Amino acid sequence: MKYLAVFSLLLALAGPAVALPGQPGRVLEQRRATLGTDISKFRHLTPERVETSTQTVYYTSKRENLRVGSYTVTGISYGFYKDKLCSIELRVMGDANCRGIHNLLLAEYGPGQHVAAKSEHWTDPQISLRYTEVPQGFATIVLASKTLLEQRLAESKIPAYHSA
Repeated sequence: MKYLAVFSLLLALAGPAVALPGQPGRVLEQRRATLGTDISKFRHLTPERVETSTQTVYYTSKRENLRVGSYTVTGISYGFYKDKLCSIELRVMGDANCRGIHNLLLAEYGPGQHVAAKSEHWTDPQISLRYTEVPQGFATIVLASKTLLEQRLAESKIPAYHSA
């Protein structure tokens, strides 16, 4: 399924939106965007940072609604790999906000796979969703395209061509 509801409940924010395929996106619905969309389709993005090791450029938008229901999101970053939307990262501060958004994820997707003490992961063939709260009261939620992540990993392992 190519269209992924971009966190609408999680992203009832002003910009792209994504939900796990196979899920109607009850919690995560409203706007539409597709992981893999070209950066030229986005407006009002401001460069935030570059991760040279992964060749990913992150942007923010000053026009974001930083509320998810009654919870506050402190920031949203859009990661582009080769000018394609590869990931969306939400940052949350405060125990009540973290707990509330985590409960929304649990209600929508059920328990995730525990990766570490304060980290859960949900996945399907197309996307990966991770909730990490470390330290307590500081959470990061990352929604990513598995296809683009795998492409990025494969390309980083290609040895450079050296002429003799």
